[in-house]
Amino acid sequence: MTEWRIKEISDLTQTSIRMLRHYDKIGLLKPSYRSSNGYRCYTAQDLAKLQQIIALRYFGFNLGTIKTILQKHHNIYAHLQAQQQVLKEQSIHLQQVNDALGDILKRLSPFETPNWNDLIKLIERYRMTENLRDKLKKTWAGQFSEAQFEEYLSIYEQFPKEFAERDKIIEQINNKEIGDPEGSEGERVARFMYDLAKKLKTIFTEQLKFNSGLIADIQSGKISQFQTTPEGTLWLSQAMLAYKLKGWNTLYDTIVENLKSDPQGKIGKKIVDEWTRLIDEYFSMGSRSFLTGILLWQDVARQHHEFKGLKEMPSPQEMVKQLHIKLFFNPEAVSWISRALETHIK
Repeated sequence: MTEWRIKEISDLTQTSIRMLRHYDKIGLLKPSYRSSNGYRCYTAQDLAKLQQIIALRYFGFNLGTIKTILQKHHNIYAHLQAQQQVLKEQSIHLQQVNDALGDILKRLSPFETPNWNDLIKLIERYRMTENLRDKLKKTWAGQFSEAQFEEYLSIYEQFPKEFAERDKIIEQINNKEIGDPEGSEGERVARFMYDLAKKLKTIFTEQLKFNSGLIADIQSGKISQFQTTPEGTLWLSQAMLAYKLKGWNTLYDTIVENLKSDPQGKIGKKIVDEWTRLIDEYFSMGSRSFLTGILLWQDVARQHHEFKGLKEMPSPQEMVKQLHIKLFFNPEAVSWISRALETHIK
């Protein structure tokens, strides 16, 4: 096993011995063990952690924040991917600044004053090089607590392209630049949001913890706004619901069209496969057991809340009005799909 004493790893990484001792003292980077004579000994795993510390300091994080990040996220591969993405974005921005400077210098003699328009463009280029932390602080995330912001930043850095595209879409929604939420534009946005949710499944628990904290702060009034405006929230909700409902309504129409066929045959199998796909799509966003439990729990809690508010039971006709699934009102279709599911799902 490769290992280094403190002076060796100091020379290897150009990190002062004093700084390494400080990292040890504050619990940021403790050596894997000490030798019999008390020397700090570092392993390859310690070196990987030191690399992350150096990178995070380069990106502008303070030591307290770095400690929090490293305690929550131990995957060195994911850290390296995030570092690479940030550096790619920074290199693109720096190249744009360099190009702008080169263009101005080509048109300028050593004794001329630059045109003010050129100076404004140059300032804009420099503004573009602000790191992700600064950019997010100026968005809705600026209202988060420090701990919430670090969690959000950590999630964002793992999927920078996807979150940047999501932010762009949300800005378009807020500016009312997208069409009918129940049309093709709404479906495009809903598909993107579902695809993003599937990618985030790899950090499902981390995301749940973050979202739960936001919900608690919204309830207490600490957070007063969403990323979307009230109108934008309505538009996005309509788009997501319309997309999900379209799949089930299309499936219902297919069932009705095939009522004369054998539910235990090939057509029944095909329809059951689509039924299963719609369910799997919902659960593709995270833990199936967690989402099933939350779905049932929320539905029971909602019904309990509604019944507590009743002074008298509604009539049967009023109760039936709460059923919005066409399948409930078609006995033949209910029987057909039930037999198909019993046959093809073991």
